[in-house]
Amino acid sequence: MDPKKTVAAITISIISLSLFMAIHNTTTENEQDSITPLPQCSIVYAPNFTPSNSWHWSVEEVMNRTIKGFDDRILFENTDRLEREDWPSALGIEPPCFMAKGALHIEGENVGTTYRPVVGFTEYYGVENATMPKGEVYLAHYAVPTAGVIWRIREYGVYPEDRAREETPVAECNCSLKDIIKATLGRIEKGGFIEIESSLKTSENNCFELITSRLYKGPEGYLYVEFARVRGLDLIRVLMVMGRERGVVEAYSRALSAGGPLEEVNAGSWPEHPNMSACKLSMNPEFTPVNAWPGWSVRRPLGNLYVEYNDGLTIMPQFSPKNVSSENPPGALYGVDWPSRIGITPTCAIAGSQVAFVTWNTENATGSICPTVRNKLCAINRQSPFLPGGKVYLATYVIPQANTTWVIQENLACRGWNNFLEPATCGKRETTIKGACTCPTGTVIDQLGNAINAAGFEEVPLEKKPVENDYFRPLSVKLYRKDDQYLYVEFARVKGMDLVRVLMIMGNEETVKAYTEAFTAGVVENNS
Repeated sequence: MDPKKTVAAITISIISLSLFMAIHNTTTENEQDSITPLPQCSIVYAPNFTPSNSWHWSVEEVMNRTIKGFDDRILFENTDRLEREDWPSALGIEPPCFMAKGALHIEGENVGTTYRPVVGFTEYYGVENATMPKGEVYLAHYAVPTAGVIWRIREYGVYPEDRAREETPVAECNCSLKDIIKATLGRIEKGGFIEIESSLKTSENNCFELITSRLYKGPEGYLYVEFARVRGLDLIRVLMVMGRERGVVEAYSRALSAGGPLEEVNAGSWPEHPNMSACKLSMNPEFTPVNAWPGWSVRRPLGNLYVEYNDGLTIMPQFSPKNVSSENPPGALYGVDWPSRIGITPTCAIAGSQVAFVTWNTENATGSICPTVRNKLCAINRQSPFLPGGKVYLATYVIPQANTTWVIQENLACRGWNNFLEPATCGKRETTIKGACTCPTGTVIDQLGNAINAAGFEEVPLEKKPVENDYFRPLSVKLYRKDDQYLYVEFARVKGMDLVRVLMIMGNEETVKAYTEAFTAGVVENNS
C-alpha cells in the first residue's frame, strides 16, 4: 500500500472524527440548554387564598404593628373597549408567586391615562390623563411578595365601580427575586417571543427601584415587561404591555412605567394653570396642607386662649348593617384632589379636604353639617337625611385673612378611600405656622372665577342664594355648568375667626342643588 495514500486516509479520518465530535458536542449543549428547567416557583398562603383578575388592587404589608401599603392606581378615560381579560395566563407568561393581579384589554382613540400610585403613606402622580395613540393594547400589573409576612389584599374590578374583596393571609414565595424574574422571562421566551431591547431608559423616583425591563417581539405582536422593587416594602411590581403596534406599546409603557418621573401629590408640584399663580401663602415655616379628607381643624390665638374652627361636614350612604359587608359595601369615599386635576384649586388655603363620594347599594345618602365656630360645638346643626345617591365631588377649604399664628390639625387617612365599615383615620399631623395670604380675598375669588372659566365652565343663574347668619357671611356664591356637569362655588367669612370657608360641589344638576342646600354655610335652621 502506498504510504502517502495511507497517511492521507488517516488524516481524512481524523478530520471527519473531529467534525463529528464537534457537531455532537454542540448538539448536546443545545439540547441541554433547551431542557434546562425553569425555576419552579410557587406561593403558599395561610389561610388559603387565590387571587382573581382585578384590575384595581392594593396590598398592605403588616410589620411590627404598622401597616405600609401599595396602591398601583391606573385609571383610563375615553375608551371604546375596556374589558378584564387574563391574557398573560392564556399565553402562559404570567409571573409566578403573584398575590394580586389585573389584566385588561383596551381599545380606543385618544384614551386618557392616569398613573397615581400610593407607596407607604404618600400619593404620587406620574401622568395625568395623558392621551395615548389610537390602537389596541393588552395591559397587566402584578404584586409579587419577596418576604413571608402578613399582607392585607384588596381586589376590585374596574376602579372604582366594582365591589371589593379583602383577605389578610400570610403569603410566602419559595423563590428568590432572581429566580422569579428568570422564570417569568423563560416563560415569555418559550411562548415564542424574542428579545429586541433591554434596560430601557428610566428616571429615579421615590416609589420604585427599577430592576430590569425588556421589549420582545413574538407571534402576538410586541411585549414589554418590567420588574421594579416597591421602596419600603417587601414587594415587586411587574408590568406587562402587549400590542400589535410598537408605538402603542411603547406609549403605554412609558406612561405606566415604574421608572418614569413620579412626584408627590402634596409637594406643590402640580403644573400651574392660568390665573392661579398671583396669590400665595406667605408662611413661616413654609407649609403645604395635605388632603385631610378624614377631618381637619384650625385654631388661632386670642390673648391667652385659642379659638377653633372645623367644618364638621359628614356624608355617608343610607344602609342597614345587616345588608352590607366588606365584600358588599354600601359605597365609598375617595380622597381625590379633583379641583387640582382640572386647575380650579383656590389659592392660599391652609387646610381642606377633597373627595369623590359614590353609593352602590342604595339610592340615597345622608349628610350633616355641624361645624365648630369660635369653640362653639355644632354652631349649626343641619341634618340632611335624604340626599340623592350616585356620584358627587365635594371640596372644602379655609383661607386666612389675618397675619397671625395658626395651628392646623390634619387627620391622616389610612388609605386613599373608605367604605364606611372601617376607621378612616390612622394618625394626625399638627403644624403651627404664622402668616397670611399675599393678596386680599376678593383677588382669590376673582382668580378662581377666571380659572373656572378657563376650564370650560360657564356661569348660570342660581335659584337660591344663602343668607348671612350668626356664624357665616357669604362673600361670593356662583353656579357653573359644563356639558351635563354643574359646579357650585361658595366663599363665606367665618365670623370672629379671620378665616374664609370655601365650598365646592360638582356633579349632575339634581345632586349639586341638593348638596348645596345641605352643606352651604349660609342657610341655617333655627337652633336652640
